[in-house]
Amino acid sequence: MKREVHCPSCGAPVVFQSAASVLAVCEYCGSTLVRHDLDLENIGKMAQLQADGSPLQLRAEGRYRGASFTVVGRIQLRFEKGLWNEWHVLFNDQRSGWLGEAAGIYAVSFLSEVKEAIPKFEALYPGQAVILRKASYEVINVEKAFCIGGEGELPFEIGPGYEAPVADLAGPGRQFATLDYSEDPPL
Repeated sequence: MKREVHCPSCGAPVVFQSAASVLAVCEYCGSTLVRHDLDLENIGKMAQLQADGSPLQLRAEGRYRGASFTVVGRIQLRFEKGLWNEWHVLFNDQRSGWLGEAAGIYAVSFLSEVKEAIPKFEALYPGQAVILRKASYEVINVEKAFCIGGEGELPFEIGPGYEAPVADLAGPGRQFATLDYSEDPPL
């Protein structure tokens, strides 16, 4: 369900590929545009992303478990040891997900509801066991990251300095989970 609008700052076309996207960065002038139903609000310029040598780019296409997707957005985050990218991907059935990329390791994730209580961020430590969706996961990394900037379209508002405290967990088989504490309750 693509929707093309014009940037209120420069007039260039801006395409929202997903009905769920609320933010887009104009490719031509870098304006950060927030969608409010039929109206666009220009909330300023998006910070410049740092060169990171990623082979991924906006509009790259791929397949995950037999389903095709297109990369439609990116958030670049800084943490104590460097940078990582979270690529917003849109599947051809309009389902969205994330392709995390750090140090040459890639992980696909989707927002999932869990019934179990999620531990407080401050209480997490590597090696800790956490139960999610009736499965035991192990905390492998705990980071406080900050957003450098973004590009493309995203399902929520971001900006430079957006705080992203996260914990990565390894589960049974090759399962992976991220606990995102940038919202309350955590995702």
